[in-house]
Amino acid sequence: MIARVAAADGLADGLATNDPHAVADAVAAIEHSAASPDLLYAAGRACEDKLADPAHALAIYERLLREQPNAAVAVAAERRAGELRGLLGSGGDPHAREFAMLVARADAPDDVIARGDALATADWPGAPEAELWLADWLRRIGRYADAQARYAQVIARWPESAQAKLAARGAAGCAIDAHDWARGQMLAAKLPADDPDDRLVRDELLRAARNGRGLGRLDIAAALALLLAIIALAASLVEAAVRGGWRRPSLIPPVELWFAAPIAIVLAGVAATAHRLIAPAVVRISLVGLGVAWLSGAGLALLRARGRATRLRSIAHVIACTVAVVAIVYVSLVREGLLDLLVETVRVGPES
Repeated sequence: MIARVAAADGLADGLATNDPHAVADAVAAIEHSAASPDLLYAAGRACEDKLADPAHALAIYERLLREQPNAAVAVAAERRAGELRGLLGSGGDPHAREFAMLVARADAPDDVIARGDALATADWPGAPEAELWLADWLRRIGRYADAQARYAQVIARWPESAQAKLAARGAAGCAIDAHDWARGQMLAAKLPADDPDDRLVRDELLRAARNGRGLGRLDIAAALALLLAIIALAASLVEAAVRGGWRRPSLIPPVELWFAAPIAIVLAGVAATAHRLIAPAVVRISLVGLGVAWLSGAGLALLRARGRATRLRSIAHVIACTVAVVAIVYVSLVREGLLDLLVETVRVGPES
């Protein structure tokens, strides 16, 4: 029993590697053993995603369905088998292997677009799927206008296909990703809602568009608040330097900066090494925080040097700095796409 579990774990590890030879060996070992349905399904997915061999994947799915029709993964295997039959056509289409290779090894955008467009215009059963995949891929890399053009082509060329339905959903989601809230809401409102699943997708997209529009307004308000806070601190510094005769602010960083700078540097360093996704946001927040701390500290230092009262000005500076930091945190979260991740983490908890 223990030996079988260890062997299965070893085969699963073989499928997880990026070495195509190791993956192929693991797939062959799984096919020649009494593998579990989950392992067979994983082997089929590996044939698709890592070996670019859809015909081999189809054979594995069909074996799974023959031998384990009641397995938990049988539904997923049947779905993938149906999609692969459509791609391969009768006797197997060479375009299907080219498409599988494109999906498995998509890297340089210009090459991917050229190959994807060629497959989408070729005369083979998988052309709609190739066009839809290319649209989704362009959306993932942020080329939203190009993605929208491919979604529109799927809908125009194959209006009755299953891919056209998915393309309509993709176009609405793409507009939302591009922060074109009005268009996303318009496209989502046109989606069918005949059955519960369709209605759920449409409602989720409409909700995302409405929420995005609201967050967009907050983003503008936060950016404006940040600008006004910086202007207020700069004006305070100028007033302190001008009133009573011009006096140049000291180039020596104020004491506030000596406390804040090491903390900001440590936070930026930790973010850059631990989680690159949040590093740009942390750096931006740190720079703005240091900037407002310098403006505030330099202005107050001038007031103290002239013997002027600083109590009320200090309170105003604290408020301005707080507004600036809160605003840049919000703007950074929105601009880096981290706000949704933060909301999801708060809602369901961190991943284990």
